[in-house]
Amino acid sequence: MFLPKLAFSNLITRKARVGLTAAAIALSVSLVVAVTSGYASLEAAAYKFFTQYLGNTDATITPKNAGSGIPESLLAQIKRDPLVKQAVGRFETEMGLLDVHRVAEVIGISRPQDTQVEQMRLERGGWFNSSDGNVAVIDQGASMLLNKDIGDEFELPGIGNERLKVKPVGVVHKPDVMASARPTIYLPLHTLQTFKHFPNELTRILISLQPQANAQQFQERWEPRLAAIDPNLRLRLAGNGRDILGQNLQALHLVSYMGGLVSMVAAMFIVFSSLSMGVTERQRTLGMLRAVGALRIQVAALVILEGVLVATAGVAIGVPLGWCWISLLAWWFNKLFFAGVALSWGGVIFGAGGSVLAALLASILPAWSAARVSPLEAMNPLARPPSSRAPVVCALVGLILVGLDPLVLFGPTEKALARLGFSAPHDLVRMVKFWFHFGVGLPALMLGFFLLSPSLVWVVETALAPVVAKLLGLGQALLRQQLSSGLWRAAGTCTALMVGLAVLIVLQTEGRTALKGWRLPDKFPDMFMVDFTGIDLWDVPKLQEIPGISRVMPIAIVAPDLPRGFLGMAGLMFMPDRTMFIGIDPDKAFKMMELDFREGNVTDAQRLLKQGRHILVTTEFKQLKGLGVGDTMPLKTDHGFVPYTIAGVVWSPGIEVIVSAFDMGRQMDQRTSASVFGTIEDAERDFGVKKLLLFAADLDAGAEKDKVLKDVQLRLRAYGMRGGDVRRIKQNIENAFYNLLLLVSTVAFAAMAVASLGVTNTIMASIRTRRWQFGILRSIGVTRSQLLRVVLAEALLLGIVGCALGVAAGLEMSLNAEAVQVALTGYKPPIFVPWNYVALGMGIVLLVSIVASLWPAVWVANAEPLELLQAGRAAT
Repeated sequence: MFLPKLAFSNLITRKARVGLTAAAIALSVSLVVAVTSGYASLEAAAYKFFTQYLGNTDATITPKNAGSGIPESLLAQIKRDPLVKQAVGRFETEMGLLDVHRVAEVIGISRPQDTQVEQMRLERGGWFNSSDGNVAVIDQGASMLLNKDIGDEFELPGIGNERLKVKPVGVVHKPDVMASARPTIYLPLHTLQTFKHFPNELTRILISLQPQANAQQFQERWEPRLAAIDPNLRLRLAGNGRDILGQNLQALHLVSYMGGLVSMVAAMFIVFSSLSMGVTERQRTLGMLRAVGALRIQVAALVILEGVLVATAGVAIGVPLGWCWISLLAWWFNKLFFAGVALSWGGVIFGAGGSVLAALLASILPAWSAARVSPLEAMNPLARPPSSRAPVVCALVGLILVGLDPLVLFGPTEKALARLGFSAPHDLVRMVKFWFHFGVGLPALMLGFFLLSPSLVWVVETALAPVVAKLLGLGQALLRQQLSSGLWRAAGTCTALMVGLAVLIVLQTEGRTALKGWRLPDKFPDMFMVDFTGIDLWDVPKLQEIPGISRVMPIAIVAPDLPRGFLGMAGLMFMPDRTMFIGIDPDKAFKMMELDFREGNVTDAQRLLKQGRHILVTTEFKQLKGLGVGDTMPLKTDHGFVPYTIAGVVWSPGIEVIVSAFDMGRQMDQRTSASVFGTIEDAERDFGVKKLLLFAADLDAGAEKDKVLKDVQLRLRAYGMRGGDVRRIKQNIENAFYNLLLLVSTVAFAAMAVASLGVTNTIMASIRTRRWQFGILRSIGVTRSQLLRVVLAEALLLGIVGCALGVAAGLEMSLNAEAVQVALTGYKPPIFVPWNYVALGMGIVLLVSIVASLWPAVWVANAEPLELLQAGRAAT
């Protein structure tokens, strides 16, 4: 029973020591909570960002042929699949708008379950939240055509004299070109099904999978089932963008775990440094305990108990403090945390339990040192010189520990498992690497660098102390043994400094590598222009002369199977099942629009298209027709049927963004699955195109769409031309992306700042313990200014060691983290080391070291020699 009382008595007696150590632990715990919660918030922001532009739909079920339906019972079956997070059905059709002689896209949706529509910008009003009712949400095109706004009532035609009266409750924005050519009206699902007399039928099922679900596995499971239910049904997975998103979110998970674990290790080194100094201070007290009968194990238990009690107090303060840090960051940088703050409860548990465990581990070496104290040695603790063998032995052990993680991650792990009798399947290797990295490799790496630090301290002191002494105008003798006289104290401080810099480097490197691995789907034209009367081919070059237009690409649209009267946009809009020939300029198209070649390549496709009578087809076209590169298909031209050869199978990330952002899935499904891309020359020669209706343009920086459109109308006398500016989408994508990068920086710098505060406490405590030594220096003639510079020089040397350790540890952890990510996901973006942030972090470490020692250095320099000597060797 006397040990707890003695431990509490020691803690109460040394209030300053306990306060500094508890504060260091509290700050370290807060770092764990802040980092894990910060990256949970980052993940939420990244997911919100990408679902805004790529949608939250992982798979879609549609009929292969327009006009067919999907039984609503299939939706219930899909919802029961454990891989499915959510599935919603839609009923999509076309209706004429009364009195304006136009056709609208009418979509029945189930609200509030169907959240895909929420990605569109509401100009006014809001969404209905029911599957029944005579309400609607219309786009701005329908609003202008019908001359109706929120609260106004209009009618939709049905069979015979049936009419459906609906009242708009919201107006959404879609691209002007599409809204004017094909306005959209959203109705409650059951309302539209009942009105169209298809009460149990859908035309589209949108599926969101569980976060860890395998989309390919889902496809393999359901394609045979769909074929058995109805061969006309087609399952299509989302594009590569969402796959890359999932892979990078896993990378952010790894970054979060790594940041939390490394932060917890920071707490361990801070506690170790504090407890080591405490043992050194109390050698006489511990010797007296041994003299009055205390056993070695009791002395060791006393030190461990003190460490755990202080750590528990630090945890109680650190958890709410960490929430305060991240909340303040979210309040200060509210534009970055645009998805809000997400508290990571796993991080809270990890930080609290881990920090107590770290304190327990950190107290083992000081406890062992305390248990070895004998009463006689304690009377003169400075008489015994430190062992010169210990740093060398520790350095060798440290090198072995530092190499364990790379050995497993980059070495022949699969072969080693095979020799041990395991069949070593790929999944087993992945799990071994993951658990070894976080359970053994990363802690061993940090411990290894800690064991390397005494030797590095000695090397830096030997090599750089003369340089620093000369730089600060000091005698070399004053710095000769400033660090090595308290080697393990200096090692603990340097390692704590190392952890802060290593956290910055690994978070920055992994975060930026993950984010830069995301290919921004922002390469599509700035503006689309359409004129239903058509622009003569010889007038097209005039568009390039319009101020504000940097590049313009005419687009010819032909329906080869249709009469000439359906040429162009009419065929595109009203006859979606017919093959559409879209003529483009290959040189401009490949520059203005990013195309992902699933078959073929850009160089060959560009060359073949220019030769004539070659086409590009979409992935949907290939799935529907079963034709690929090298295959030919006949198109009905003015000269009869002419064979065209397929030069490539393409998919466009930019089109996927527009389709998702403006909920144009049905229109694009029907158009792209029946579209082929050739050249303007082919359209003119084989299909007799003389007028063009659609144009894509890139605009100069700062050019205004309305002014450019007005100039085009005046120059070409095309007063019916309309334009749609999609630069806002591109700008939003770019801004959101760089906000994510800035958020990575914000969380990393916050981690650095909080870790530095813990180091500040360690350095202050270190200086506090040596007041008696400083008093001796003052008594033998060292001036106040010299003493001040001695403390600053020591801090500078500690900072240099911390920088060397931090850069080495951070770079190795970054490489190891990439290896873990590759093992788990197979995704390997090029690693990106932000050297500017590495240099900045090193500068911060040096600055923190100096600033942390400035106040105590000034206090020591101004203190009288007698005051310092009265503190004694066991300063409290």
